[in-house]
Amino acid sequence: MSRRLWLLNFALVALVGVLFWRLRLKYLAEESEQRAFLSQAPHMRALLAPPAPPPLGPVKPADYAEVAEKMLFSKDRNPNVIVQPPPPPPPPPPMPALPFYYGQMAIGQPVVLLGVANNGEQKSYHVGEDVGKFKLTAFDVETITFEWDGKQVVRKLQELIPKEVVPAAAPATAASGPNPDAGPKTSIVAPAVKQELATKPAEPGVDMGAGFRGCVAGDTSPAGTVSNGYKKNITQGLMGQTCYWEKVK
Repeated sequence: MSRRLWLLNFALVALVGVLFWRLRLKYLAEESEQRAFLSQAPHMRALLAPPAPPPLGPVKPADYAEVAEKMLFSKDRNPNVIVQPPPPPPPPPPMPALPFYYGQMAIGQPVVLLGVANNGEQKSYHVGEDVGKFKLTAFDVETITFEWDGKQVVRKLQELIPKEVVPAAAPATAASGPNPDAGPKTSIVAPAVKQELATKPAEPGVDMGAGFRGCVAGDTSPAGTVSNGYKKNITQGLMGQTCYWEKVK
């Protein structure tokens, strides 16, 4: 019985020894393989560069229309832009009152007698000179042409003659008072104005240059009157009588 136990124990010890030896051989083999692997030079692989991204196109505002429509806190969410029409141009300024016509003279360079205000004051003007806000461009025995705001304004001379100023050709009518044959619609103020104009003394008016002066409205002195070194002349023309004072030489 004891002999069998000894044989069994010996067999177990031999089995343990064989297992230990097998484990050691496996360990040594794996360690040798590991050392051989680690001792090898690393194999470097060529790395390819990543492909370049596609080029970006130009930015288009229409591509962001959806972003604008879905922006809750934006006031201009409507992609349809409303273009306001331009404001209308301002109206042109109204044309001022035309000058008043008192006559013209053809002595030397032709001149025309005009007044900016209807107060009897007159001044001689040549073509090309400014008459208030107008520019005198041409005149003849029937019409007169002004330039205003780049436009030509043509008027007949009869349209520019002041209605309330008494012409020099009818001084007797101005001093005689109202016409008894006039109708009841005649103004009662007109005779008083004519009487006041008729009482003005005989004296030269506005200087027209070249030794000439105009006549004052209401001057009833006859032709040939001398005052302040000037002699009064009355000539008959196509437009009626023309009155002027000439310096006595």
